[in-house]
Amino acid sequence: MEKAQFLRRVKFILKFGRALHTVGSPAHTLEGTLQDMCQLFGIKGNIVSLPTAIFSSFSYGDEEITKIERVIPMGVNLGKLSEVDQVAREVILGRMTYEEGSDSLDKILSSPDPYDKFIRVLCFILSSAGFMVLFGGNWGDFLSSILIGSVIGLLSLLQPTQAMGLVAQMFEAIIAIVASFMTYLLAKIFPSLNVGVIILSSLIIFMPGLYITIAIAEIATQNLTSGTSRLMGGVMILLKLTFGVFIGAKLVSYIVIPSMAVDFQKIPDWITFITLPVTALMATVIFKAQKNDWIWVMLAGVYGYACSKIATHYFDPEMGILLGGFCVGAMSNIFARLKDRPSSLFQFPGIILLVPGSMGYRSLSFLFEKDIVGGLGTAFSMITLAMALVVGVFLGNIMVKPRRSL
Repeated sequence: MEKAQFLRRVKFILKFGRALHTVGSPAHTLEGTLQDMCQLFGIKGNIVSLPTAIFSSFSYGDEEITKIERVIPMGVNLGKLSEVDQVAREVILGRMTYEEGSDSLDKILSSPDPYDKFIRVLCFILSSAGFMVLFGGNWGDFLSSILIGSVIGLLSLLQPTQAMGLVAQMFEAIIAIVASFMTYLLAKIFPSLNVGVIILSSLIIFMPGLYITIAIAEIATQNLTSGTSRLMGGVMILLKLTFGVFIGAKLVSYIVIPSMAVDFQKIPDWITFITLPVTALMATVIFKAQKNDWIWVMLAGVYGYACSKIATHYFDPEMGILLGGFCVGAMSNIFARLKDRPSSLFQFPGIILLVPGSMGYRSLSFLFEKDIVGGLGTAFSMITLAMALVVGVFLGNIMVKPRRSL
């Protein structure tokens, strides 16, 4: 291999790795995918992925080339992930040159959000209402979650696109203050409202449950630095949310307002069968999947939740989550083989309703209330459920071998 050809391939591998990192690929997936690409190109390379950087080295004879890529985490973007995967396959098969592939990756990463502002606000409203029904509540909680979800959805339009800056770093806390203030204010007027359920459902999109689950998966695959860093990032998001809720509650405590004795009826269980598909469908917007993939995203969410609920009915919650993760992991690989698409397109929406993000929030809430035993117990339950979910997904990958690393 001539050095010019070697450098072209290395440049494309690095561009591809940066693209994968930007669209939210976990460290073990990114490293495995880039190692597979190095083997296909006949290059000896070593890749280390961290939440904010990619370290890589490539060998050309006796010469070593070391690269450091600084990357800003942007969250999971299934639409761009699918397009990035397609470009990589075109380059590997020789249907596209390295330069054309690099230009295509730049265009993909710079492309705008596929969903307009109205759809994004609607996503917050339907997600808040849908998760409230799944958590259990009354019709007053339902209406409150719609109101608060709409306000948070409008505020989310102001969220900075970059993760840097004071506003971006404190955005979760600001959202939590608003949600908590509105919820406790409504609870003063209508004492029969379930404050905890409304706050959880309103802030569920910001809960780092998937973030923490990916961190556990990275630690389990010996990506210790990346997993630990991501785990601490998830804990910090939980701290900001919990502190925001605490501040909102304190502000409302200084307000005196007359209450109204209104008794809201409990929402019937059969409503879940209506709201579950809608809640699962919202993952299309949350994960920014392509519009024509909405059916797979919705089916994945319903499938994962149904498998977990059925297993929990016959076993305990930990075993239910494990079997739910197993079913999603196996089915995502079957989907990848049948449709020749990335397995993440089915896997992430399939586990989004199973991740224990709400338990992390409850744990920190107990600690803020000085209930140390309750806080530590809930935190341990969160880690246990997250580990059960990760083990289930890994077992599913063993049962049905992945199409490839991605």
